[in-house]
Amino acid sequence: MRAAAVGRLMLGEIHEPLNEISKDEYEQMPRQQLKLTRARIKESIYPQLKRFCDSNFENTKPEKLASLYNELLLQNSHLRIPLSRFKEKVGNPKPNVLNGAPAHATVCISPWGLQTEFPEMHLVRDVAFSFNQAFANHKFITELGNVSWEEAKQTGRKTEIAEAFSMLKFNGRMCLLSCFNLLEAYINGLAWEYSEMTDITKLSNNKQSMITGDKGSLLDRLVSLPPIIAGKEDGPLVRDRDPIAGLGDIIKPFRDSIVHASPFSKPDRFGGYQKLDKVYSLDFSTVKNAVDLSIQVILRIDLFLGGGTSGPTWIPGRAVAGDFIVEHS
Repeated sequence: MRAAAVGRLMLGEIHEPLNEISKDEYEQMPRQQLKLTRARIKESIYPQLKRFCDSNFENTKPEKLASLYNELLLQNSHLRIPLSRFKEKVGNPKPNVLNGAPAHATVCISPWGLQTEFPEMHLVRDVAFSFNQAFANHKFITELGNVSWEEAKQTGRKTEIAEAFSMLKFNGRMCLLSCFNLLEAYINGLAWEYSEMTDITKLSNNKQSMITGDKGSLLDRLVSLPPIIAGKEDGPLVRDRDPIAGLGDIIKPFRDSIVHASPFSKPDRFGGYQKLDKVYSLDFSTVKNAVDLSIQVILRIDLFLGGGTSGPTWIPGRAVAGDFIVEHS
């Protein structure tokens, strides 16, 4: 019965916390009722559980599901467990269940059912949602092109227009920062998976430090780590060509100025630009460029490491106009 409860929870068929199922409860049952319960488990519940396990896991027997019961009961039917530990306790989920989730993913079991989450999933949504909002703000402002200054200064319109510009700036900043957050999460995930599968102590100290993140900037690691992981001399990206060059030369100064906002200028050896100018002048075209370049980086690395041409499944699609098509799940 514990395995059945866990299985139903994974399917999203339970809408409340699990009830406690104790051995004493069955020992105190009248013999006839116990006999009927056992028959129901054998003839109905067990076959359903077996079909569930056969459909979703590789070589997992229904009894294995019960191994999660106590943890789920203690945590009010909301359990987060590393994918590696889930595999040890229950078994290997089939590819369609993982739906592209990486090895460092977390398995989440709740009344919502069996789900996975990982940093890249959340951060790519940060990019998508903030970009779509900036896209809508930009479209609204563009459509104001025929509004005269006299009309724009009227009380009602002035507030509306000011709010649109403020939201465009806000969503633009959040989107640009999210691009760098996503890229760092992505390369860190690849580096961690490689370190779990490989004895990195056999590599040079420089390569070890690049893998663990103790050495190298984000852009340097995006260039250097893919060939290390693939065991090749050259990778899909180079520092002085797009998409890395664009991220470093055009986008990163905006990111640095937002994160480290200051009236001080950047030293000449780092470009010599006014940080405040970058904070104030960030426009939609720069935000879109940041998104396009970031997605290009991920697609190229994924293809280089053996993925398909469409990239990781967790990257949402985009409409013709460029906005993301995001499912609210």
